[in-house]
Amino acid sequence: MQAATKKKYIILVLGVLSVLAILLYFLYNPEKGLLFPKCPFNQYLGIYCSGCGSQRAIHDLLHLRIKDVLSHNLLLIPALIVILQHLAVTLDFYKGKSFLAYRYAPMTILLVIVVFMVLRNLKMYPFDFLAP
Repeated sequence: MQAATKKKYIILVLGVLSVLAILLYFLYNPEKGLLFPKCPFNQYLGIYCSGCGSQRAIHDLLHLRIKDVLSHNLLLIPALIVILQHLAVTLDFYKGKSFLAYRYAPMTILLVIVVFMVLRNLKMYPFDFLAP
């Protein structure tokens, strides 16, 4: 299989899987279903990880409930922007430089994730608003 054909096949498969995942999250509310996995950090340690609330936030985003998206997980929208921009650059839809290609991007992202995780577990104002 040629490289160009293989790339098109991968894009097609990822596109189909993405559409199926979007339909799943649109049709089923993760808060009410047993179909979606629970967070092991929250389930076993009783703390919120930086991803807690993301499944509910995706469901709310697909229903255009932006206030609910932000209340479930404040980092979801910035994360989606970074991921979509990186995909656009990688798939040659955009001729710029990926946010993830910068030298300090991995450390910056890790720092944001860790700080967000710590802050959302503080049980005091205003950080209690970060909990899902």
